[in-house]
Amino acid sequence: MLYFILLFGSSINAESEYSASNSKISLISESKTIQPNDSFYLGIKFELEKGWHTYWENPGDAGEGASIEWSLPKGVSSSNTLWPGPERIPVDPLMTFGYNDEVVLLTKITTQEDIDFPLEIKAKVAWFTCKDICIPQEGNVSILINKGEFSKSIEYEEIKKYADRLPIEFYENYRVEKLDQKYFLQSTVENDHFENVYFFPRYYGLTDYVAAQIYEKNENSFSLEINASKTDLELEKFEGIIEATNSKGVFYFDVNYQLALEKSKEQSLLLLLLFAFLGGLILNIMPCVFPILSIKVLRFIQYSEESSIKTYRFGLSYALGVILSFLLIAFILIGLKSSGEVIGWGFQLQYPLVISVLFYLFIALGFLFMSNLVLGSQLGNLNSLVKVENESLESFLTGILAVIVASPCTAPFMGSAIGFALLQPSFNSVLIFLSLGIGFALPYLILSIKPSLLSFLPKPGPWMETFKQFMAFPMWASALWLLWVLSGQVNTDTLILVLIGGLTVSLSLWLLEKNTSEINWIKWFIRSIAIILIGLSLYILPTSYSLEENISEDSQTYSEQRLNDLRNSNELVFLNFTADWCITCKVNERVALKTRKVKQILEDKNINYLEADWTRKDEKIATKLEEFGRTGVPLYLLYPSVGKPIILPEILTEDILLTYLSEVE
Repeated sequence: MLYFILLFGSSINAESEYSASNSKISLISESKTIQPNDSFYLGIKFELEKGWHTYWENPGDAGEGASIEWSLPKGVSSSNTLWPGPERIPVDPLMTFGYNDEVVLLTKITTQEDIDFPLEIKAKVAWFTCKDICIPQEGNVSILINKGEFSKSIEYEEIKKYADRLPIEFYENYRVEKLDQKYFLQSTVENDHFENVYFFPRYYGLTDYVAAQIYEKNENSFSLEINASKTDLELEKFEGIIEATNSKGVFYFDVNYQLALEKSKEQSLLLLLLFAFLGGLILNIMPCVFPILSIKVLRFIQYSEESSIKTYRFGLSYALGVILSFLLIAFILIGLKSSGEVIGWGFQLQYPLVISVLFYLFIALGFLFMSNLVLGSQLGNLNSLVKVENESLESFLTGILAVIVASPCTAPFMGSAIGFALLQPSFNSVLIFLSLGIGFALPYLILSIKPSLLSFLPKPGPWMETFKQFMAFPMWASALWLLWVLSGQVNTDTLILVLIGGLTVSLSLWLLEKNTSEINWIKWFIRSIAIILIGLSLYILPTSYSLEENISEDSQTYSEQRLNDLRNSNELVFLNFTADWCITCKVNERVALKTRKVKQILEDKNINYLEADWTRKDEKIATKLEEFGRTGVPLYLLYPSVGKPIILPEILTEDILLTYLSEVE
């Protein structure tokens, strides 16, 4: 425990040396004679009893640096105090910065042409002397400087020793970035590699003094990971001193890096809301959403010649289903994140039970499109599309279904918005999901207000029945895709049971369609059989993974250790975060990642390809995504040989990817 005892020294007459309890100070000069228009170093020398220390300009968790008030003759000026590189002085559980036993604080003195000799220079010094306790000290010292040629004083070597410890300008090629309450300082290395590096912050509120700093050296560069201060003062500069040690000794470098200015929270929120809205708009044209939304367009065509109020009501019902679904997802995700779960956008497709239920749903939708069965009523008419008796309810349910099938997709702008919403759960997160829902629903709300915008499409007629039946095939294709995703999570026996369940669901719907008997007991008997079959299909649903994790991993499988090994060797790395249930990921892989030209440039430039497969729930991958402010896939990172990774667009083309790969060094 550090105690402060307020013991002040008595008033002191000006003299070149002053003694206090456990320490003394003196004013020394590198020369006792100078010429006008000259400059030289003066130093306040602190001599402390063994085991005692005094503080640097930023004392760390406790203490206070020395202060010097100069009294200078006319025509003489002084620089700010020049602080030699400090030492770490741990005082459990705190960390302080200062000097043990001895230090000389330097000041550059400059003279003009018209000055009167001898120069009497005085200084009033206040400082702390600390060991188990801290004692405030204060004293006055002075020195006389005569006119003459510069001549090294007996204190010259001592002043030079501490002048050599003054920080020099750091290498030009360095940068500092802040990410997830950590600062990352990266720089190239000249001459000998440093064995150890430590950063001393110049001001309070920049870094966490106690937390360890992680130093990593590569072949021609190094990086230093520093925890940010828990007190967020939003400093604009990363300023302080680097202490670096190698075979030639200890070096101190001055670091003064302008941090990227963060926009105000209000501006940031507005930007994220705009990103979410644009992401929702673009989500409508993503491949996973097309089957459902094309059906909705067909419904608009059907009602385009009817009451505009009716069409508008259906559009509102659809929009309400979409927006409420997004809000429900928001509350579920935020609730799970707050409870400690590591999840992200599309997380539901990491669960075999959810995938299997969706498989049943798409099998059923395909059957309904191919047949004339209308749930909740008698046989449907020509234009029935998965509707129930209340057509507004049908539109509402279609909105919910559209959100369900859209969840495996991530559109441009969505990544950063959803990442913020899930990494920092709050009311603002709900606003982001609300904006996403509005963007997703807006095109269809506009069409419901003015269906004439679809005037280029054919008029309602028999062709719509053919189109309705055709839409069964995209539904069944979606079911097959879900079955493929499930195959990566369960074993063959479980997969066969789910297939049997899908067949049972189809049989149940077929019985309901053929149940046209006028005899009441027969009608209910067939309905009962259908209900029993559906119940059986639900009973056999898988509730957990039944496939063991792959023990043998190839060289392209992501692991943090593998990535670090490649980075330490200054290798180029392309890291692909993907999942079987991510349609956007698979489309990108098909059109860009797995093309012949891309494979060739990866080989030619010796770029290591790593793949982080998030098909199953994996907290390590989720944590890595969070490092980059993301909670969903895809995410593409291109690591240069030195420096921070480049984040590529979420939608890739071969040309875009080739451009990035050809420029990386």
